[in-house]
Amino acid sequence: MSIKSPSGRLARWALQIQSFHPKILYTPGKSNVVADLLSRPVHDNKEFVCNLNTVSIELPSRRSRDIREEQMKDEDIKKIIDCFESGRKDEDFINWTSRGYLMNQGILYRYSPDTESEEAQLVVPCHERERVLQQYHDSPTAGHSGSEGTYFKIASRYYFPGTRKFIAEYVKNCAECNRYKPNNQKPAGLLRTPIYAQRFETLAIDLFGPLPETPTGKKWIFLIEDTSTKWVELFALEDATAQNCAKILIEEVFLRYGLPRRLISDNGTQFVSAVMQQTCNFLGIKQELIPVYHPQANPSERKNRDLKPKLAILVGDAHDTWDEKLAMIRFAMNTSKCDTTGHTAAYLQFGRELRTTDDVNHDLRSLIENDNFVAEITPYLKHFARLTPQIRERVEQKQDQRKKYFDKNRRPIYYQPGDKVWVTLHPKSSRSDKRSKKFYPKREGPYLVVTNRSPTTYDLSDPSTPDQVLGTYHTNMLKPYELPPEKNTSPVVPIKRRGRPRKYFPKADSSSGRLQSPRGSL
Repeated sequence: MSIKSPSGRLARWALQIQSFHPKILYTPGKSNVVADLLSRPVHDNKEFVCNLNTVSIELPSRRSRDIREEQMKDEDIKKIIDCFESGRKDEDFINWTSRGYLMNQGILYRYSPDTESEEAQLVVPCHERERVLQQYHDSPTAGHSGSEGTYFKIASRYYFPGTRKFIAEYVKNCAECNRYKPNNQKPAGLLRTPIYAQRFETLAIDLFGPLPETPTGKKWIFLIEDTSTKWVELFALEDATAQNCAKILIEEVFLRYGLPRRLISDNGTQFVSAVMQQTCNFLGIKQELIPVYHPQANPSERKNRDLKPKLAILVGDAHDTWDEKLAMIRFAMNTSKCDTTGHTAAYLQFGRELRTTDDVNHDLRSLIENDNFVAEITPYLKHFARLTPQIRERVEQKQDQRKKYFDKNRRPIYYQPGDKVWVTLHPKSSRSDKRSKKFYPKREGPYLVVTNRSPTTYDLSDPSTPDQVLGTYHTNMLKPYELPPEKNTSPVVPIKRRGRPRKYFPKADSSSGRLQSPRGSL
């Protein structure tokens, strides 16, 4: 120490360390990163126990004795086991051996050269087959594979007669597969062509909107089409109510063109309301509602598709002026040639084309001013009378042409009252509810067929309330609901009807111990 005569505390420290021979070094405070142990406060070290979350899993395991007991419950398998254990080399023994059956530790197996596996497959008794299918098709690790994928998994491990057919039926009737998996085939149902009717005998109606509100308060377009001449009427509505639609039909259509026989519409609330039904019943009009989610059955849907681009072109950026363009669009649609009829709607409606600003005066008015009006008009009326059957024939040809392409690769499916079906759903995603339509089932059921309105439309109800009709559905929205195969039904064919066995040489290969065939080792 550098102090010659320490006093006080330093003197006491010097006396205590005189008996030792320490080497005292000075360390500045900023360099003393590791503090002295004696300067640390004393803490009681508590013993902490780490809790581990463990899950106990018992893997399924079956003893050989249990497997044999299950096999002996099947009469067909029991016959084969008894044949092998009897020790007799009779005709049945040769028959079963030639089919690949063998015994190992009292359990029946079958070796099939058709599988890629070199191992023999366990023969499954009849009552155990559904359990195998549940494990390799229904379980989460199986993932509800198709029939071929499920067969590939099972055929390498198990065998029972009619394996492929049994698996195909099981997968086909799987409820979850029918609910969630898409259909790779074209929708069922063939095209039904309507019968050509007289002018304004059948009307098709539909609503277009809602659209931006105009200065006059209009938000909807009420479209009415004559299915015979393709004549179109467009009306702007403030609200799409049944009262407004019925008023337009009566005042603007029925009192102008006469009462139709049929009125086609979708299942909108305006058209299925009591007001519209009472109006049709009072006037003797047959109201026909198209199937749910099948707009193709409404002819006015095609006019809706034409109306949208025409309206968008005319309004430009002034979207709230669409009601001012309806008259011009109606004129354009009625003076355009229809590919089905080969004429414009105006010509079929009035017997002449509508005059425009560029047309010359070669119409009926110039004929009336002549003295020989009757002589000139008579050939014209005769020509128009001959035109009607020609138009009918052209319409039928166009319908047959469309039906030919529509029905290609489609199949007709007919249901009878009492049949059960799956119904295709149309879910929507909801961000607020954290729901995605991709995870919703694609079908729901089973539902009960109550009546068949036509070869392609059916009324459905819930099986619990068969008297209450839920709606009318097209056949492309339906899928047959088939019951799963019976659990205890064995597809095993009797021995005498199994056909001739494959010809194997009874000579065994010394290297593999397997039977020999004319084409080598199996």
